[in-house]
Amino acid sequence: MQADINQLFTEHDIVPVLIDAAPLVFAKVAYRSKLLVEAGKELTPTEVRDPPKVEWDADPIVFYTLVMIDPDSPSRTEPLNREFAHWLVGNIPGRHVEQGEVLFEYIPAFPRSTTGFHRYIFLLYQQQCRNDYSDAPRASKKNRTPRMRFSTRDFARRYSLGQPIAGNFFIAQFDEYVPIIVRQYPPSDDF
Repeated sequence: MQADINQLFTEHDIVPVLIDAAPLVFAKVAYRSKLLVEAGKELTPTEVRDPPKVEWDADPIVFYTLVMIDPDSPSRTEPLNREFAHWLVGNIPGRHVEQGEVLFEYIPAFPRSTTGFHRYIFLLYQQQCRNDYSDAPRASKKNRTPRMRFSTRDFARRYSLGQPIAGNFFIAQFDEYVPIIVRQYPPSDDF
């Protein structure tokens, strides 16, 4: 399985463009109705509008950090906002994401109509201890500024997270739910 995850993360230009090494294993990411994320398969913005359940082989006495990014904002050919952080949760005790420290609230996928497919990547990092994220940026669902031009690599380095231990990703393109998502945010050319 290791060759598969390395190969898929490399084929989809995640390694070495966004992270230095592929995660060790796939994380299980399930959206409503038990819709599973399968590395590189397409899901629609309608299907991923609510936060997923993320599972991995977690040590119950260890803390983890979860990152979800879109490196293709506003488009894969012109990723001017690379990376856009859709979700960021730190200090997750064991596999209990809901008990972690939410730094960026979850925002669903919202690829614009003429931008083609976007990659949505989930990465899990094992922390060395409970991290002090007091100086880390925070973002509600309506705040996009700290999300744009986020760097997973820099964030992991700053908080001594090392390489991701688990991950997964899907691709998505525009569907009829995207305008509903976009209306929830202040007008902007880059969102």
